[in-house]
Amino acid sequence: MTREGTAEWPIRIPATRLWIREPVDADRRTMIRLLTDPVTREYLGGAVDYASRQALELSPLGLTWGRWVLVLAETDTMIGSITLDYDRGEPELSYALLPEYMGLGYAAEACHALLGWARESLEDPVVIAVTQTRNKRSVTLLRRLGFTVRRGLEEFGAQQLLMQRALATPLPDLASLAVTAPQPVRDLRR
Repeated sequence: MTREGTAEWPIRIPATRLWIREPVDADRRTMIRLLTDPVTREYLGGAVDYASRQALELSPLGLTWGRWVLVLAETDTMIGSITLDYDRGEPELSYALLPEYMGLGYAAEACHALLGWARESLEDPVVIAVTQTRNKRSVTLLRRLGFTVRRGLEEFGAQQLLMQRALATPLPDLASLAVTAPQPVRDLRR
């Protein structure tokens, strides 16, 4: 498979404690919370605007290739989202978790599983990711996953790193990505 949409959709990807699956209507409230939560959106350009929130409340979910939700395997509880889209012309990895699930290794597990799927299923030579330079957790995770800095850029009024990883390069062992200790999440809600 060479490009988005060339495989059947939806695609479900298992991870150790998670499933990566298409969003369904039951995920709508959590998806809106994810997109409007100030902690989650701190490094993602801020909360979505009113018009985007209204569109999300009214639009069908699960119709876009490369956009998944992260759910706990045991309960099917949505805890975040992950995407692999071609907005920049190359597959771009992006992920977000609700604050109460940050710092517990879920992002590492989800990215590892999705990159493993991409390595087996896509013919693209690289995957890219963009993260704010001040998002130390994300920069560290991407480096552990084998991403290197391609270049810096400015988006959403902040300095970003455009990072890349060759899909042909084997992934590190999932255990090597393990979080040593959960990090407290700053609560920006007042």
